Amino acid sequence: MKINPKLKDELKKILIDKLQKEQDLVVVYCADSLESDEKQVLEKKFPDLNWTNAVYKIDRSVIAGVVIKVGSKTIDLSLSGSLLKLSNTLYEID
Repeated sequence: MKINPKLKDELKKILIDKLQKEQDLVVVYCADSLESDEKQVLEKKFPDLNWTNAVYKIDRSVIAGVVIKVGSKTIDLSLSGSLLKLSNTLYEID
């Protein structure tokens, strides 16, 4: 089956745009909803991120702090993440 080259190019552009938007999307996971002043602190701490369309989600497993995901990158500033790192370090010592 032959695909129309014009249709193929348009589809390629749409997929590239969608991937670019997902790479720029900032998703913040926290144990409880953040107040506006807490959101401003995060924005000042990480000014390189695109905070205009940031999504804030509640995840009780975070315990305390936040986990920030941007595309395939993760910034873990949570208590659960710190405990997991400590646990992994202790297992490595054995």
